[in-house]
Parts: sequence; structure tokens; C-alpha cells
Amino acid sequence: MYLAELNRKETEVKYYRNTELARLYHVSEKSVRNWIEATEQKRLNLQLYIENGKPFVANTPQNGLIIEQLVEKGRKYKNSRGFKVISPIPKFYETYSAKQILDIISNLTIHKEIPLQYSYVDGGADYWDKYAERLMHEEAPNVLTSTIDLLDARLHDLSKIIGSDKQVNIIDLGPGNGKPIQHLLNHFLNTDQLKRYIAIDISKEMLQITENHTKELFGDRVNFEGYVRDFSKEHFDDLFAEDYAGDDDNIPINLVVLLSGTICNFRSPSQALKAINSSLGINDLFLYTTKLDTPNSRRYFDLGIESTPRPADFLFKLALDLLNIDESLYEIDQFFDETKRARFISMRPTVDLAIEFKLAHGTRRVTLHKNEPILLWRYWHYDTLGVINEFDATDFDLIHATKTNDQEYLLSISRIKYGQ
Repeated sequence: MYLAELNRKETEVKYYRNTELARLYHVSEKSVRNWIEATEQKRLNLQLYIENGKPFVANTPQNGLIIEQLVEKGRKYKNSRGFKVISPIPKFYETYSAKQILDIISNLTIHKEIPLQYSYVDGGADYWDKYAERLMHEEAPNVLTSTIDLLDARLHDLSKIIGSDKQVNIIDLGPGNGKPIQHLLNHFLNTDQLKRYIAIDISKEMLQITENHTKELFGDRVNFEGYVRDFSKEHFDDLFAEDYAGDDDNIPINLVVLLSGTICNFRSPSQALKAINSSLGINDLFLYTTKLDTPNSRRYFDLGIESTPRPADFLFKLALDLLNIDESLYEIDQFFDETKRARFISMRPTVDLAIEFKLAHGTRRVTLHKNEPILLWRYWHYDTLGVINEFDATDFDLIHATKTNDQEYLLSISRIKYGQ
């Protein structure tokens, strides 16, 4: 054992906090403490770093190799003891299509993730509606009320960009409960420019809630059209292809709207932006709002119906319940990753789990190892320049941007780049 007792200010040698090492290698902090104890007793050959009299595992290539061997050895030992085998409840197969089930299996196996969009089905849609209602009545600024304020403040600018002689189709991507966009709909109704209101979401239940709220406010004045589609991967220009018949002067402008930073929840925001870009025409507009990266936003994990929810009460619990993963079988981790500049919420199994899925041609088993996190929610953090760069890299041409007075929320209006 080589014991490095160096002052942090006098060397570039780095070390891992026990929590960091546990998260990196998907083990418990107790395992890390056992490694350190074994090293001190000369039963392991790790290099340690002493900070204020406390030993930590140094960040060295040699340590990395040793730890990987320890983790693999521990995993084989666990495998020899078997797993707790569970099966999704019947409602899981009623809720998701065969294609969606295969996608869930693929994401669990490859990416160690349950995509967030699969939590907005069934009761998850009602949960989101209640959550949005809670935000609407809060006095402090939040992502929903700030989005509405930004839209209201820029209605005049938007009308100026579109012009007064053009009809407008509003395409609402991931509409939530539809309320954030109601002032926008009302504005173009009052100018006699609104032609169609199209909402696109992966959840038919979410679309139903949007339709109900829209009809409550507008009655028959707005003809709601809802389409179940994954706009992060699938094009949607076919939905308004009929509007391109006739001469150019009569073609409506498609105002494609994506609010509240939804794109920051995707594994690949750039992939989603490219899919959206490919669905827009030369004169169409893309309106986007998001919460910017600030010290306050980095520690903000408010996703519950109640103002102080338990972690298990969050939206994504629905997917875990459908998979039949009981609360007693996992813990919830919430953290901000400085390197990735993103907030994450993960489910960490407290036992080794094997989920058996019944498919048309047999069963498929997915293994979730103890302490290996399964991602449930993410939010990529962008500052203003980061948003502009991301849009530029995915062939959007920014024509307008504005922020709230507290500088925490951004609205942008873009067109696609062309002729380059």
C-alpha cells in the first residue's frame, strides 16, 4: 500500500469523497468504507489520500482497475445468491403499447433509464394537471407562471413578426394541461388569425386533459386536434400538409410551441431539436421557453403536487408502480452533476431485481443491480449562450429572445436556417 499524505494545496493529486465513489461505481458507501479499511489493514493495495486526518480513495488509474475488479467480484457474488424476481402488473400491459414496452425494456437495458414521457400516461396525466394547477396559484415565480408572463409580454412582437394578414396554426408540443398557451390562443382568435390548434403528445390521457381545458375556456371557438406522437423522434409536418395546397399567400404560418424547458428532460436535446426543425417550413416559427441555469435552479427539485412532497410522491412513481417495484425495494437520489450541468433523480434498488416482461413471443428478463441507479428524471442546464448555441447547432436561426426580470427564464423565437 502506498499512502499519499499530501496537502491538497500543494499537489494536484485528487481523491473521491465516499459518496462520489459510491455513485460512480453504483455501490454503497459502506462498501467504500470497507475498501478503505481493508487498505489500511494491508488487505487491499489501493492508494489513499489523507484529508484532515481522514482517508479517502485517491483518483488514480491503478485504483480504477482495482475498484472495477472489486465491483465485478461483488456482482458475481450477488448473482450467485439470485434475484428478487418481479413482474409488471396487468395494468402495465394495458397502459403501454407493444412498441412502448420494447422501448422501456431497451432503455432499462442500455441506458439504465425509464424515459420520463412514460410517466404521463393514465394517472400520471392527472398528477401533472394537479401539479400545474398548484404552480398556477403560487405567488413566487415558477416555470409555469413565468412562461405565461413571457408569452403575454411578447404577444405584440410575435404579431409583428407574423404579420396581420396571415392565418396561424398553433402546434403545441407536449401541451401539459393546455393552460400555458390559452392567452396565445385567445390573442389569435381576437385577431381572426387562428386557423388550427394542434396538440402533440406521447400520452393520449394528457391530450384529453388539454382538450377538456381548451373546451372549457373556448367552447367551439377553437377546434382542438390531438395527436399521439413522440415529437422528440418523429416528424409532424404531415399533420398540416393539406394547408400547403393553393398559392403561397394563403399558406398559414405554423407557430410551433415548446414551453417550460421540456426539451431539457430528453436524453438528447439536439436530437429532439433536429426532429422539430425537420418538420418546419421556411416561414414557420418555433417558440421556446425554458428555465436558465442559476444557483437557485441547480438545487430546485419541486415536482410534487404538495409544496413539500416526499420523493416517492413524484410523478415518475407511476411507472415504478406499473413495473411492480415496491417502495420498499428502492431509494430515491437527487443531485446536481457539476460536470454534466444537469439535475438528476434516480431510483436506486436496495436489492438485486429481475423484472420479467411478458412479450408476444415469450418473456424477457431485465436485471437491475443493487445500488445501480436507474434514471427517472433529468434536466439539462443551459445559460442563455448555451441555448443560443444549441439552437444554432441544430439549424435554427434565432430572431428574438427575451428574459424575465429575475433573469431566470428565457423565451426565444426562431426560424429554420435555409439557403446555406
